[in-house]
Amino acid sequence: MDRVLGWLFKQVEVTPHYHEERCLATKATGCRVCADACPHDAIRVKRRVEIDPVDCTGCGICVSVCPSQALTPRGGVVPPDVTLRCSQVQGNAPSVICLARLMPTDLLRLADPDGVVRLGRGDCGDCEVGSANVPERVAVSASRARSLATVLGSELQVEVEHKERIDVTVQDRSLSRRELLRGGSASAKRATASALAPLEKLAGAESKAAGRPALPPEWLDTLALLDSAELDEATLVPVRLPRIVEGCLFCPACTAACPTDAIQRRFDDDGSTSLWLEPRRCVGCDACQQVCPVNVVRLDEPVAWGRLGEERTLLASRDGSPAIGTTQR
Repeated sequence: MDRVLGWLFKQVEVTPHYHEERCLATKATGCRVCADACPHDAIRVKRRVEIDPVDCTGCGICVSVCPSQALTPRGGVVPPDVTLRCSQVQGNAPSVICLARLMPTDLLRLADPDGVVRLGRGDCGDCEVGSANVPERVAVSASRARSLATVLGSELQVEVEHKERIDVTVQDRSLSRRELLRGGSASAKRATASALAPLEKLAGAESKAAGRPALPPEWLDTLALLDSAELDEATLVPVRLPRIVEGCLFCPACTAACPTDAIQRRFDDDGSTSLWLEPRRCVGCDACQQVCPVNVVRLDEPVAWGRLGEERTLLASRDGSPAIGTTQR
């Protein structure tokens, strides 16, 4: 009976979107991070990830720990410049099922003009939606968001308080067509830009047409933020990129494990072999390092913006010597 009732209550879909093509569990890496992190035993990892729609509460903990961003939260765009509460906190403030669902770019979007993010949470220890470590997951996202904010030339302060209720003054923020075309308020412009999410749609369509995995929305948002900052090439940015030290066998291990097709192996007409990286397709998941049979892959963090901006970078030449810095446009 309890399971039937659970099924009825779960008709509003809360399970995260699963992108099998980006899942490391399908690439012989042994990854089961999402299943280990799930507080409700709702995830099974076999040849692919299976999420029980009844047991899943939509807390988003699995999303926050997935190294390849193969899990993405279901739902709308987080509104900008608001005080956000979790579903256990009463009130009329905008809410999210669980604060663990918030990604670093979500926190940047939530910041007010002074760079402050205000979040209200319930008692995580007794919560049936998330778990006691939700504040820890929020702290990890906040740390990543602050690193991005620093590169963007701003400060970010994330305040998480245990609250019983959060009420806000409700204002009519609707804009006429004329006001929208003129730009409206600063917050309205940020909301409109976020809601349109053009980069996600375009990248997904282009990748699908090319037969390559679509890039994760969070990674696309991160790239969009960094692009907008017009950074100097020497500026260090908080992303991870692989490099290869001497000894590469040019086996297919790293290329087969890469969830976004960021690493390619090339066979040239002269009989030489080389490994190339498309930096903007790399999400820093560490799969290439994990599967390398001779342990020659290293992950650098942070990296210079100029390195991330290259179209292709040569990782190793046919003699296996390190070749980082050689680029192709």
